[in-house]
Amino acid sequence: MKENDLLIVMCPPYPEYKEQPKDQSHCDLRDCPKCSGKMWLSAKKKGILLFAASLEKHIILGCYDCIKKYVMENPHVFTDSEQINL
Repeated sequence: MKENDLLIVMCPPYPEYKEQPKDQSHCDLRDCPKCSGKMWLSAKKKGILLFAASLEKHIILGCYDCIKKYVMENPHVFTDSEQINL
C-alpha cells in the first residue's frame, strides 16, 4: 500500500445510538461490512467514500467497535498516520 492510500471511516453503531447522531449530516442505517450489525452512515461520509473510491484508495469502513478492534489488532498500520476530523 502506498503512502496516503488508506482511508478509514468509522460509523456510530445502532445499538449505542438509537437515533441518528445530531452532529452528523443525514444518516441511513447500513450493515457494518465487518460485523453485519447496523450502523449510521452519514451523507458526508458517503461522499467521502465515493471520492476515495474514485481515487482508488484502500478503504476500511466499519462501526466504531469494529474499527477499534482493527486498530488494536493492527497498530503498525497507524504508525505514521494522521487523523483528520470530518
